[in-house]
Amino acid sequence: MDPISEVDASGNGGNLMGRWAATSYILGCVIGSGIFITPTGILNNVQSVGASLLIWLASGLITILGALCYLELGTSIRKSGCDFAYLCHMRWVGLAFAFMTCSCIFMGPGSLAIQAETFTEYFVRGFKLEFCDPFVKSAVHKLITFSVLLPLFFLNCFSINGVVSRFQIISMIAKMAACAIIVVSGILFWVTQGAHSNNFAQPFANSNFEPGKVVLALFSGLFSYGGWDILNTGIEDIAHPHRTMPFAIIAGMAIVILLYMTMNVSYFAVLTVTEMRTSNAIAMTFSERVFHGYLQYLMPFLVCIVLIGSLNATLFGGSRMLLFSLCFSRFLVVRCCTMVALFCIRFGHRADLIHPEALRVPLVLPIVYFFVCLSLVVVTVVRNFKSAMIGLSFQAFGLFVYLVFIWPPAISRFSNYRNVAHRINSKMSAVAQIVFDGAIEVKDRRQNEDGLFSLMTDGDNDHLSSTHKENSTTSSSSSSRRRPRTRRHLKDGKKVYPMENNEKMNE
Repeated sequence: MDPISEVDASGNGGNLMGRWAATSYILGCVIGSGIFITPTGILNNVQSVGASLLIWLASGLITILGALCYLELGTSIRKSGCDFAYLCHMRWVGLAFAFMTCSCIFMGPGSLAIQAETFTEYFVRGFKLEFCDPFVKSAVHKLITFSVLLPLFFLNCFSINGVVSRFQIISMIAKMAACAIIVVSGILFWVTQGAHSNNFAQPFANSNFEPGKVVLALFSGLFSYGGWDILNTGIEDIAHPHRTMPFAIIAGMAIVILLYMTMNVSYFAVLTVTEMRTSNAIAMTFSERVFHGYLQYLMPFLVCIVLIGSLNATLFGGSRMLLFSLCFSRFLVVRCCTMVALFCIRFGHRADLIHPEALRVPLVLPIVYFFVCLSLVVVTVVRNFKSAMIGLSFQAFGLFVYLVFIWPPAISRFSNYRNVAHRINSKMSAVAQIVFDGAIEVKDRRQNEDGLFSLMTDGDNDHLSSTHKENSTTSSSSSSRRRPRTRRHLKDGKKVYPMENNEKMNE
């Protein structure tokens, strides 16, 4: 059993996060810039207040459905990596690598850059900074962006339970307070001055329920709820996942849905449909209508507070993206593949390697979630084929890289290529160790020859049942027998390579 498992089993929290820290990460990762941008996109697609609120509610329910399915996966396969770890568990390494490549190169950095740029834009608006020279404006924006990213980056280098999770809890409280100000101010404005629009007189007037428009609206809503799988990306940093994750997921997502619905009601109580459809920054338009004097300048800084928590949660997942090759699950097609993996585990494939404390959800939940994701993917491909092909081309590129450079029957079978690749990896690791002042483990060349297949086997014996542990002990006791030098065997519960002779093996 690995150290993480021992800590989890013994109940010693140590460097692991508990219930409230896990809940704060869900709130911090889900609640972001989407609630200040997405309402316009949803309303432009469905064109009515009632339909817009239904889309927000439906998106939240779909998110909870997916979160419950991933709850079973996370408690069954105690490996950080989310979809990547689950697909590797099923030995679908090529597919997992294709999705991981697209995430690490495009989606992860892009998501972080968008959030940081949004923070900078609201920060500049808050101080009413104006620049005549475009070069100076771009330089100032980049300096502000790095000024907020670098402290958060170094913050995530410290202890999860001691520093990072406490900061995330404080950020979550500030974020909830900022959103509560919008909700309370909107309701008070409605009660004291009355609604400035007739949005709730005929809420479903001029509704557009065309399937294509509804799907686009759902995508916008799901974007705002994105990040609910943050705990799956770093499950090895969670104490007692079978108890912590259900509480964090249910409590966190319930708070998010309630908050999003009430914020939209506040928006509709103050702004007309036309104002919301034409506004590029609803929060700014809302503050100009509700607040007076200097209070209207408070809104940009409230949005900045919200984005700081989102940036910290994104860095938490992104750091484990590079360490465990994870968090590429923003594509719904990945969700479909992961649900297929869940079905295979349910019906016995590699089911003997799941954790004994795994939680089970009703089978109807992953079935419904699979068909929901599949329907959204099909409609998107049919309605917007070119955009869909861009994403699929990125994944095809990742699959090509895997088949050519990593797949064992390809050029990886040549020893010269393996030697060169190992040298490059060692040099890059040394440079990274010097630059980031970290201790980076460089594996032996023979271990690197396994490539990504080590991800499928490493940790398989970490959380086995007692029967499987007995088999490992039996294998360890018979390690003195002669074995081929090209195969690994179990020694003292750990995977090692055979020594030069049997005498060294018996030491």
